[in-house]
Amino acid sequence: MKTNKPKYSENSGFKVPKDYFENFEDRMIRRLEEQEAVKLPVNESGFSVPDGYFESLDEKILKRTKDNTPTRVINLFKKEYLFYAAAVAAIFILMLGNFFQTESDQPIGWDDVEISAMENYIDEGYDMGFIDLNTSDYSEFILKDGKLIDDSDFYSVNSEAVIDYIDENIEDPTYILE
Repeated sequence: MKTNKPKYSENSGFKVPKDYFENFEDRMIRRLEEQEAVKLPVNESGFSVPDGYFESLDEKILKRTKDNTPTRVINLFKKEYLFYAAAVAAIFILMLGNFFQTESDQPIGWDDVEISAMENYIDEGYDMGFIDLNTSDYSEFILKDGKLIDDSDFYSVNSEAVIDYIDENIEDPTYILE
């Protein structure tokens, strides 16, 4: 087991005589009194105030403030300059708008619209009640090999084949119940 050793060794190299700190303050004060103390110069201000100046100061201030002569106010910003600056900024913006304007020579047609955008438009319009379609309207949009598909094409479909197709191709089976 380790013995308790002091943190610092007894032979640290610094030695102080006995009772050194007991009368340290007295010795320091005596030593300072013996030496010639450096006298600091009196800090005098470079400004002088006449006698009785502050006694009559209130009266002088009140005399100056009671004078109600109208003074002319000079505006730092004139409204005209603000209007000019706004006009220049508007012209600058219009010029930049015309500079970066791009014109297309090709007219926009049905080929430029994505099919998914059309499907979303029809679905959302139908869901919100803007577009009212019945099955005959839908069948006009569905073509297979250039032939329109209608309800009569689905009468001969086997229900087991449909359920098998749904099981294989739909990941979430809750759609089947809906």
